[in-house]
This record gives sequence, C-alpha cells and structure tokens, in this order.
Amino acid sequence: MDFKAAIIISCWFTVAIISSVYMLVFGTEVDIMFGVFVPIGMLILVAVIVTFMVLSSSEPKKEG
Repeated sequence: MDFKAAIIISCWFTVAIISSVYMLVFGTEVDIMFGVFVPIGMLILVAVIVTFMVLSSSEPKKEG
C-alpha cells in the first residue's frame, strides 16, 4: 500500500472512531448543535485538509 493512502485511511479511520466515541459519551448531555455537530464538523474539516495536503504533496524522486 502506498504510504499516502495509509496516511489518508488512518486519518479518516481515526476521525470515525473519535466521532463515534464523542457522540456516545456527549450526545445526550450537551447541546446537539454546538456540543456535537460543531466539534465533529471540525474533525471532518481537519481530515479533509489533511487528505488534500497529503494528495498534493510531491514525492522526492529516486535517483538510480
């Protein structure tokens, strides 16, 4: 597997786990808009930014 794909998959997998646990723990205790949707939306935004940064980064060329 390409290292870029591994970084992207692990980033989204981590966001899914953190979001699920966050919703299970805080879903009924805090305001749904600012307590759940905004933090999870920020996590997704960071994951999208990381995805595009990793995809647009250039690899060093191998001399050989």
